[in-house]
Amino acid sequence: MIKISNVVMIYMAALTVTNMAYAESFKLRTQTGNEIGLSLSTYKYQEPGLMSSKGAKLGLDVHGTEVLPTQYFISSDLLFSYGSVDYSSPISGTASGEPDWYIEARVLVGKDWPLKNSVFSPYTGLGYRYLFNDARGISSTGSTGYRRESNYIYLPVGVVHRTTLNKLSKLVSTLEYDHLLEGKQASRLSDTGFLNDVSNTQSSGFGLKLSVIYENDNWAIGPFAHYWNISKSNTMPVYFSDGTLAGTGVEPKNNTVEFGLRVSQHF
Repeated sequence: MIKISNVVMIYMAALTVTNMAYAESFKLRTQTGNEIGLSLSTYKYQEPGLMSSKGAKLGLDVHGTEVLPTQYFISSDLLFSYGSVDYSSPISGTASGEPDWYIEARVLVGKDWPLKNSVFSPYTGLGYRYLFNDARGISSTGSTGYRRESNYIYLPVGVVHRTTLNKLSKLVSTLEYDHLLEGKQASRLSDTGFLNDVSNTQSSGFGLKLSVIYENDNWAIGPFAHYWNISKSNTMPVYFSDGTLAGTGVEPKNNTVEFGLRVSQHF
C-alpha cells in the first residue's frame, strides 16, 4: 500500500525539479540591460590576385536590449573599430601604416525559445557598415594611393544559443548570416591629382559572424570571427582631370576576414 506521505514527498521533489528547471531557463533568457565591450583583432581585406591589406584593430562597442512581455526582444548595436593596415600588391607594390577603421550599427528583433537546459534566440533586423581606408601616399613602386569608402546595408539573420555551465556562468554562442542589400564603394581617385572620384554599386554579397562567449555574473569574454564576401561591382567611367576619358573603374570581387577576442561588461 502506497503511503500518502511518500506520494507527497515525490510530488514535492518533482515540483522542486520543475521550479529549478524553470528558474534555470529564465536565467538563460535574453535580459533587459546594456553592455559595453572592448575587442582586439587581426584584420585582412583582399582582392584576390590584385592586392591585400592586413593589420590589427582595437574595437569599442555598446549594446542595449529591451525585453517585451511576450518573450520578444529589441536590441541595438554600435561598434567602432580602428587600426592601421599594411598594403601589398603585385601591381603597385607595398605601403605600410595606412589608417583603416569602420563603424557598424544595427537594430535587431528576436524571440526566446526555452528548451530544457538551454535557450535559443533567433533574430533578424537591419545593419549598416561604413569602412574608411586612407591609402594616400606613394608606394614602394611609386604608385599614388587614394582614400576608399565602403558602405554596406545588410539584412542580418542569426541565432543565439545559451546554455548553463554552472550556477554562476553560462556559454553564449552566436551564428549569423548577413545578406547584402546594397553596397556603395567610393574611390577618391582625385587624391592622385590626375583622375575623378568614382562611385560603384555592389549588389551581391554576404557576411558571416560567429562568436563563443563565456559569461560569468556581469562580465564576459570570448573569441569571435567576422567574414565578408562581396562580388564585383558595376563599371563606371573614369576621367582625367582635364575631362577626357581615361577608361572604366570597377570594384573587384573582395573578401574580408577578422578574428578577435572580446571582453565586455553588463550594466
